[in-house]
Amino acid sequence: MTSSVDNILPFEQTPTKRTPIISWRILTAILAALAMVVILFLVPVPFVVNSPGPTFNVLGSDKGVPVLEIDGTDPTTGEPVEQDEPQSASYLDPAKPGQGQLRMVTVSESGSPDSRLNFAQLIAAYLDPHSKIMDYESVYPEGTTRQQVSDAQLAMMRNSQTTSQVAALEYLGWNVPATVTIEGAVEGSNAEGIVEQGDILRAITTPDGTRHEVADAVTPFSLMRTVPAGSTMTLTVERNGETQELTFDSVAASATESGSKLGIYLSVDPSLPVTISVNIEGVGGPSAGMMFSLGIIDRLTPGDMTGGNSIAGTGTMSYDGQVGAIGGIQQKLWGAHRDGAQWFLAPSTNCDEVVGHVPDGMHVVSVSTLDQAVSAVHSIADGTGDSLPTCQ
Repeated sequence: MTSSVDNILPFEQTPTKRTPIISWRILTAILAALAMVVILFLVPVPFVVNSPGPTFNVLGSDKGVPVLEIDGTDPTTGEPVEQDEPQSASYLDPAKPGQGQLRMVTVSESGSPDSRLNFAQLIAAYLDPHSKIMDYESVYPEGTTRQQVSDAQLAMMRNSQTTSQVAALEYLGWNVPATVTIEGAVEGSNAEGIVEQGDILRAITTPDGTRHEVADAVTPFSLMRTVPAGSTMTLTVERNGETQELTFDSVAASATESGSKLGIYLSVDPSLPVTISVNIEGVGGPSAGMMFSLGIIDRLTPGDMTGGNSIAGTGTMSYDGQVGAIGGIQQKLWGAHRDGAQWFLAPSTNCDEVVGHVPDGMHVVSVSTLDQAVSAVHSIADGTGDSLPTCQ
């Protein structure tokens, strides 16, 4: 039996298809990375973060423009106002060694209605011991827009500038006449249905029959701090060109305030004897009032009131010189410390938030009035600041 090798066909192998394992792994990794980027940077989280913001020396200039500009005539002398030349003011433009500073402090916020916080920012805030994380809804009620927030912040800043100017000039003994207008009644107060928007407040008569003329911004506020809640008050108002007498009982003030309230909203149009401009961009809210007042007083009195010290502080300012509580004081303490302040003036009503959060080397002074704040600055300048009351 014969055979021919030529008749034997070689075994034909079909190529095996291999799954591209490496390619799938790379693709999976890329997709996972993209998902992580989306989660970290694009997906909003329902939180708001407050952190230490920039500080500004109100005695100086910011970006070459004086923070406080004062022009006009001193009503006590009839001469043009004399003011010290401004020094540098901002964190980016620090004052020279030995120059006194009065630094207003701010809080930087992340997570506003038009710029929601992302997960990466939340992680960074969690790792930052000086940041505060808050639920979004506790800061911004549902439906709040960025424009509403901006408008409110700017309105509060403008009001703080007006109150601080009046309080400072009144402290200096200048007469600041003003027209006080009723804008409405506080809901639930005894003034509801009695006062009307547009009523011009001319006088307040207390239960003892004493009539107090209202010719300035200070009287309505300082007077009510001496009147117990439930006192029957008579308001003399001008309505549509006619004088009317309106009678109702005062209501309780807040737990941190003395006296009582009329339960009405007031707007004040002061007639300032000088023109005072505040030149700071991108800052809102009412908390710089006290520092504005101190800056005005320093600029309108001879010499450096600070004695060359760097003093920061915060607090609202009322027309009658009361220092009120503010938010974010812990972050403001650290912002002041970062920018070199050795002293910090804090509202006494914020002391419970200050204790345990004072940076090393910083001295905190508790104040409740403009008088106390001015005295504190003078004591610091004299080297006797250690005797001042602090938060305990």
